[in-house]
Amino acid sequence: MADNPKINGKTYEYVFNYFSDQILSGKLQLNDKIPTEREVAEKLGVSRNSVREVMHMLEITGLIECMQGSGNYVRCDPMTYMLRSVNMVMALMKIDHSEIFHIRTGYEYAAVRLAIECATPEELDELRQILIKMDQPMSLKESAKLDVEFHHKLVGASHNRLLILYNSMLDNLMDRFIEDFRAKILMNKMRAELLRRSHWGIYNALVEKDLDAAMKSFDKHFRIVEEQLDKMMQKS
Repeated sequence: MADNPKINGKTYEYVFNYFSDQILSGKLQLNDKIPTEREVAEKLGVSRNSVREVMHMLEITGLIECMQGSGNYVRCDPMTYMLRSVNMVMALMKIDHSEIFHIRTGYEYAAVRLAIECATPEELDELRQILIKMDQPMSLKESAKLDVEFHHKLVGASHNRLLILYNSMLDNLMDRFIEDFRAKILMNKMRAELLRRSHWGIYNALVEKDLDAAMKSFDKHFRIVEEQLDKMMQKS
């Protein structure tokens, strides 16, 4: 079948826009089975090869999964999809670690405002247990791992899925810039102690639902981290 001569622009863009519209309108949702290439081709008046080309592109980008003998399905691992796209955009824009850090800080400030109201007793207890573990003697790598867990639990307590997604994504991007940057920050005992206090300050503020105290503890925390990140990047 030849592509419809009435189509303006490139055929694959026309087919891609069709799938985009189907997803954005809610007609295609996560885990839905996609019509066959033949059905889509007949509906749009294009060749099956044009549809196949777009389906292959969507599979590569992680938006659909082609299952042999079963069909094609809308699938999406949000973190993988976002990281793949954002990494390329950041490389082209030459985004540096400080810009990532500042936007990540903004997300976490927003998260704690929500967590003040939304955190459950179970989530608060999980944060407390992490801090208790962090107070025990351990390697820098183990301490850094718990630090990551604390901040992820904190953002998770916001119950905002976009904040959770973007915060995790930005953490991954920071790791790309500076390998084991948390462990390196914790190498200085005085700095590690200040961070320990700020973590407990954040937790206590959540328990007391004291937003002002939470913001002050976050200010101390991020000021320490930012100073050390800048020093590390200057050396590198």
